[in-house]
Amino acid sequence: MATIITVHGTFAHAGGTAEQPEGEPQGLQWWETGSAFDHDIRTNVEAANGQLDVVPFKWSGDNSELGRRAAGSKLLEQMRGLEARGEPYCVIGHSHGGSVISAALLEGGSRKLTLGNLKRWITVGTPFVKMEKERWLFSRLDLLRKVIFVASMMLFLMFLFYLVAEIFSRQKHMVLGDAAPGVLIFTGLMMSMPIVTSYFVLGYLDSRSMLTHRKVAVERARNAFGARWLSLAHRDDEAIQGLGFLPGAKLSFFDRSFAVSTLTLASVIALPLVYLWVITSPAAMVRIGDWVKEAFYSKRLPAEAAAEIKNIKGLNPSLGPRTDASGAPVARNATRRDYREKRQEIERRFPGAVAIAERESRFVDRFFEINNKPCAGGKLCGGGHDLRINSALLLHVVTDELASAFGTDELGNWRDRLLASLLLPAFLVPVLACLFALVLMLLIRTAAILFSRATSSMLNDLTNTEVKRAAFGNDTEGEIAVGAADRPSWLDQSKPRLPVAVGDLVTNYSNSIASNSLAKFRRAIGTLASVEPKHTADTAIMTYFTWKELVHSSYFDVAEFRKLVAQAISRTDGFRPSAAFQADPNFARTTEWLSTVEAPMPMAAPATSSRRRAA
Repeated sequence: MATIITVHGTFAHAGGTAEQPEGEPQGLQWWETGSAFDHDIRTNVEAANGQLDVVPFKWSGDNSELGRRAAGSKLLEQMRGLEARGEPYCVIGHSHGGSVISAALLEGGSRKLTLGNLKRWITVGTPFVKMEKERWLFSRLDLLRKVIFVASMMLFLMFLFYLVAEIFSRQKHMVLGDAAPGVLIFTGLMMSMPIVTSYFVLGYLDSRSMLTHRKVAVERARNAFGARWLSLAHRDDEAIQGLGFLPGAKLSFFDRSFAVSTLTLASVIALPLVYLWVITSPAAMVRIGDWVKEAFYSKRLPAEAAAEIKNIKGLNPSLGPRTDASGAPVARNATRRDYREKRQEIERRFPGAVAIAERESRFVDRFFEINNKPCAGGKLCGGGHDLRINSALLLHVVTDELASAFGTDELGNWRDRLLASLLLPAFLVPVLACLFALVLMLLIRTAAILFSRATSSMLNDLTNTEVKRAAFGNDTEGEIAVGAADRPSWLDQSKPRLPVAVGDLVTNYSNSIASNSLAKFRRAIGTLASVEPKHTADTAIMTYFTWKELVHSSYFDVAEFRKLVAQAISRTDGFRPSAAFQADPNFARTTEWLSTVEAPMPMAAPATSSRRRAA
């Protein structure tokens, strides 16, 4: 009895084959029972004693480092079952199926297992991801352990905060340990115990969980399983080549001005936003009210003029009281003539004084008084919280005060003053608003340029990191994928690539599939628009293209390659080539090919390099 375990790679369930190899049922993949590979292995390989069994090993197939490690643990248990039965077996994995085998053997090394009945493990086109652990322990911990670490540090932080407060207080006497300094030292030691203990315990658990970085586990796996490894990889394998070059790739997603255009659009609504911010800010509105009051009215009138204007204020029909002491309406028409005469007399003596006084009276009456009584604290009525008063104040500033600033108070006729106070703002406010908007636009654009230049490099680095993380399938905590190679990270020597002869057969097959798929797609382009349901990008690709356009996915569709694998297995202990295989014309060729890819593997690598890589 002998067993061959087949381990599929990442996304093994995705895609079909444009052309099935002869004798292979439609839809079956190389590792499944009944496939062409399964048929060829059973035809060309026999167990040295008893029956040959070909067993597919199924796992999630996700591009996930944690998924591959979990599958490795599961595969190791299956291998231990074969060990318990004393049954010889070989394991063959394609793509990251080889990574699953590597994870299983590394875990086996950490458990001091030798797996003596494992006669050979074969990886086909496997890009082994190189991982490095994060430098700091905290960054390597999972969420639960991070919480524990921080919680255990709180007591020490409380003590440290107290020491810092004591130092900066400059007091002669300390609250703790003043009489006996030893108390403070003892307290510090006790406060440090939880974090020190937590650090060493979590550090120990961390070292036990990261098998790839445990020197002992790596050394045991290398010595126990290194010599039994066979790699079958094409020189142009896209997965190995692509992931190998990925760490050096610098993808630029954000140029130095990526945010300028978008952020500058904010200038379109900048003015309304500034207005809304001002009008809803109580502090800003109170300050504006005080500023107008001080800048436009305070001490602008001579004392004598102010006194005389105050005396005639009651005669002004628009400013005086509307009712007398008894509540009866004041006959304003009877006072208008007297008011005009006295007003004209004051104007002759103090030009413009009356207009200023009238505007000040209106201003105070509108914004600082209610029913002739000052508002709270002599401040803006409503304290800046009344949107009605706030909006009226801003409107007053850009009409009355703006017009006054341009000399409308000097106009003799009140009708002229009224007209000027309306027309002038209608012209000036848009002009001033445009100038202010241009300044805001320039400021926003400058800020956008500075922001883009400052963040483009950081965002490119972050995006590159995430792209590479996704490509490597690195979902671990505390480890960084730094590259990929054609050998496991715990081995120091790669195997030779496939011979040119068999490599060309795989290449030619892949090229033929690509040519057929492209022709099929070209013929279908004219009908894509009318297809129901409509094709999305992914369904179009899955419909007209397959994974077989890649060398990486074409190995097992080539009959000669399948026979090369059969040759490799049949030459191990517990297996033998069948009579039919020995009579096959390709038997001699596969023997020659195998001799070129089989290279002796040192049982142990030089101490300096191996330990450095294992660290």
